[in-house]
Amino acid sequence: MSKKNKLLIYFFTGKRGGFNHYIPILRLLKKNKIKFKILATDMHLSKFFGSTIQEIKKYSNEIITLKNKPIKDSVKNRLSVITNTINNMSKQIIKKRPSHLFVLGDRAEVLGAAIAALHHNVPIIHLYGGDVTQGGTDEPTRHALTKLSNLHLTSNIKSYKNVIKMGEENWRVHNVGLVSLDLFKKNFFKSRKYLEKKYKINFEKPYIILIQHPVTWQISDSKKQINETLRSILKFKIQTIAIYPCSDPGHKNIVDALKRFSKNNKYFNLYKNIEAEDFYSLLKNCKFLIGNSSCGITEAAFFKKNVINIGIRQMNRFSGKNVISVKHNSSEISKIIKKLLIKKKENISKKNFIYGNGFSAKKILQILKKINYKDDLIKKKFIE
Repeated sequence: MSKKNKLLIYFFTGKRGGFNHYIPILRLLKKNKIKFKILATDMHLSKFFGSTIQEIKKYSNEIITLKNKPIKDSVKNRLSVITNTINNMSKQIIKKRPSHLFVLGDRAEVLGAAIAALHHNVPIIHLYGGDVTQGGTDEPTRHALTKLSNLHLTSNIKSYKNVIKMGEENWRVHNVGLVSLDLFKKNFFKSRKYLEKKYKINFEKPYIILIQHPVTWQISDSKKQINETLRSILKFKIQTIAIYPCSDPGHKNIVDALKRFSKNNKYFNLYKNIEAEDFYSLLKNCKFLIGNSSCGITEAAFFKKNVINIGIRQMNRFSGKNVISVKHNSSEISKIIKKLLIKKKENISKKNFIYGNGFSAKKILQILKKINYKDDLIKKKFIE
């Protein structure tokens, strides 16, 4: 049996935004008849966050659901997510052992999945290690995942160098770029007519996208922080597409504030979730993105969109000139909004595309075909 036929790859995902980055890889694996399963948990299974498991089903029926406790807004709940994920992943690996496990990013449930795979000697392939976001627990979680993982697929050259500095062997580390950029091919995007009708947008006027997550080092400030942002938007009454935050502690204050604001302001439309094709189509056509989402640092530059990056959640992340960072202060945020609304055209060049060229999945497939057998992958050593 060839090495190719021995592959059964698990893709672990707990958040819709993270799953977007798997889609081009899954399509290529299917085309090459490589077996895989998608292990979905956490936010994907929550009605509160839009039951995004339904979107995954549009891309594949090779899905295994790992049920966790209901999501609550507390540190204790996020810790229980880690322990429950360890147990659920362990059971699944015993039931059907994969050749490799793909994990992405820096979330609590991802850490649980990696710990389970580590102790079952399943090689872990980590997307986007080495990124720097010194604004919360994501940072140490991401670096912990790097040390747990056996193969590293970074999104940019700076992160590639960071992983090497962490003592990883060179052959394990590959700079493949941001995989979600592979999606943006011909015929991917929805028409303006479709977006206008579904999301009630007047394309004769500018609109913005708001995504603001809680900051895990400033949980008690989440209410104050979102209100500073909303106060700025209220001043300009600009059409806004707002999306729920992630499930990190502090999310309830943000959701409650968004709901109240949406109820009182007709130009402000709130969504639990927006599916990938719709979201990126909206991003492509918006005036700018505001909040603290990673997509503002990564995908937004590809669309030549400015980003108002608020607070410390994405602090020190490798970014282009399209990103304007500001504190949680409505006066300062308003000054930037005013400036961007006057600005007729985004002066963003291709030099800002620091996250790849849209061919990441092909690079990853070639790496999968060349990697050593399991024992070689598992036997890690620290390189000084």
